[in-house]
Amino acid sequence: MNILKKIIQNKLFKVTSLNSISILIRIITGFVSSKAIAYFIGPSGMALMGNLRSFTSTIENVGILGLQNGIVQNCAKNQENKEQLNNWVASLFWIFFILSLALSLLVFLGNGFFGKQIFGSASDYHFILNFIAFVIPFQVLHLFFVAILNGFSEYKKVTAISVYSYVAGLLISLSLIWKYGINGALISISVLSVFQFLFSGYYFVQHFSFQLILLNRKIDFRSIKHLLPLGLMTLFSAVLSPIIYIFIRNLLSREVSLDAAGHFEAMQRISGFYMMFITTLITFYFLPELTKAKSLDKERKLTFAFYKGIIPIFGLGLVLIYFLRNFVIQVLLTNEFTLVSELFVWQLLGDFFRALSLILGIRFYAKKMIKGYFVTEIISFVILFFSSYLLIPKLGSEGAVMAYAITYILYFFVLLIYFRKLFYVEKS
Repeated sequence: MNILKKIIQNKLFKVTSLNSISILIRIITGFVSSKAIAYFIGPSGMALMGNLRSFTSTIENVGILGLQNGIVQNCAKNQENKEQLNNWVASLFWIFFILSLALSLLVFLGNGFFGKQIFGSASDYHFILNFIAFVIPFQVLHLFFVAILNGFSEYKKVTAISVYSYVAGLLISLSLIWKYGINGALISISVLSVFQFLFSGYYFVQHFSFQLILLNRKIDFRSIKHLLPLGLMTLFSAVLSPIIYIFIRNLLSREVSLDAAGHFEAMQRISGFYMMFITTLITFYFLPELTKAKSLDKERKLTFAFYKGIIPIFGLGLVLIYFLRNFVIQVLLTNEFTLVSELFVWQLLGDFFRALSLILGIRFYAKKMIKGYFVTEIISFVILFFSSYLLIPKLGSEGAVMAYAITYILYFFVLLIYFRKLFYVEKS
């Protein structure tokens, strides 16, 4: 348990612990939101919401060019040079603003095409994309503002923004779902973006006034040139992953039913709650430590510390969740989702191997191993695509989670091969 003690004593964990309120609020609001969605709009509505969230996630990440982490690092490094930082922030603001307007126009004009990909034959919901098109600039600039605040180490403010957003999102969702059903649920996804922009914008202007940005409209594309390599890594997964999951839900809807896609989406939402803890540990503790590690031996120690200290606890947690699966479904969902219990085995198995893979995959970011990242990510997406394509027509939603498990099992072994030197200790 020494690794847990080190994590708790680490400064970065103290930052993470500051986010504990945010995580708790996120879990509570997520529980209530899932229950409301399950109760009022059922599996079919959950499937459509899953597709719309995946679409908006793709658009947002394209709008920010995957540069969040690069913005954080660059902002943290250049705080002393105020004039240079002001020009850099102003330039980024206009780049993201213009790009987000272009994306808004694309979504608005492509309403029919995108609507068909997201909602299938349910053309009655295509009008929702007009709301999405309107709020894209708000959401992209919100992500930009939060990245800047993180660069200034404004952790309390970022936590406050998260808490306000989760609470506002829950209230908006409940109100709109109660009044307008599935239409309200879908609209709520876009409405929240405006509030998030207001929350983050309030704190952003404490560092950079909008007057300064409006007066400084010079765009220097060199300001993002050095950020692009890591940005492309983030953007690749952030865009392709939601697209793959839209494909999976649509395939389930076409081959089985929209409800089957809803069952799959429900399982993904449940998985998201417990995976949040391990991804937070990876991001706030292991990524910075691996970035600082100057030797292969140090990287090896951190990796094995994760496998010895974290994975056993995580594995026991997954076993517990499996035996409590029917209780979890009753608490988070409704009786319409009882078939989700059949998906737990493969989902939990996939999540276990995903956790095993995280500590290896994060090395691509820590050591800026761009080529290896793209090779392994492409392999994983290809496996997920083809295994889903083959298994879903035969096994339905169970085939979808089976494909997920197969993907992460194979992905883990691909990473083991790629990082084999990490596990090879020369005998003296």
